[in-house]
Amino acid sequence: GKSVTEISDLWMTYHEGKDNVHGIVMEGEKGKSLLAKAAQCPFFIQPVFREEGHFMIVSQFQEPSYFLLAFLEDYKMDPALAQPLITISVFNDLAEKKDVILLRCDIINKGIEDDEGYKICQNLIKDYLDFDSVEMFNTKPDAFNIDEFVKEKQSQWDS
Repeated sequence: GKSVTEISDLWMTYHEGKDNVHGIVMEGEKGKSLLAKAAQCPFFIQPVFREEGHFMIVSQFQEPSYFLLAFLEDYKMDPALAQPLITISVFNDLAEKKDVILLRCDIINKGIEDDEGYKICQNLIKDYLDFDSVEMFNTKPDAFNIDEFVKEKQSQWDS
């Protein structure tokens, strides 16, 4: 079989030249932790910053291994009709044997720029691995301070 480095390189190279799709590679344990946390707390939000301000994206985890991301406003009106903007697929077949997890981020709606989509995916993964905000959002929504969260994200977004 192939080494983790070979697998990672193949995955990244495969997605490199493609439009609106990104490959992400993470350690198996980290990836398993991501999936476990997402199953426990399936919803989260991500602000997307543009010159005129920001708008919110909501993510919903669907077991076993998909995140669907949509405009929060659309989702509030009718969750069933909210069109996905981005999907994140988590492939964990190699988690045990090779200690690697492969993720694919597909930006499937023209309303989201390619680089924005990639940033949203990375931020979402980071938030799930940190977990504090995600857990609070899902278990104690009244205690979740959205303004603080947006401020914190803004500083990350611009960096």
